[in-house]
Amino acid sequence: MEDCTTTTKSLMTTMDTLTSRSKKLVKLLERLIKQEHLYNDEKIREMKAQLKVVKEQIAQIEKENSKGFGK
Repeated sequence: MEDCTTTTKSLMTTMDTLTSRSKKLVKLLERLIKQEHLYNDEKIREMKAQLKVVKEQIAQIEKENSKGFGK
């Protein structure tokens, strides 16, 4: 049976990985949106909506895992 410390470290590693992937997704979406001439208005709106969702999720994760002031 795993102890609490090992489980917590595993969870933190998983959260770091998800946050890292999410930040890469944000950068990708921002680059794609800048090239709006390649997409129709519907696709641009969809990408912007997804970008907003991902940014909100990152902010929520960082808020929950904050170890400093302002919590």
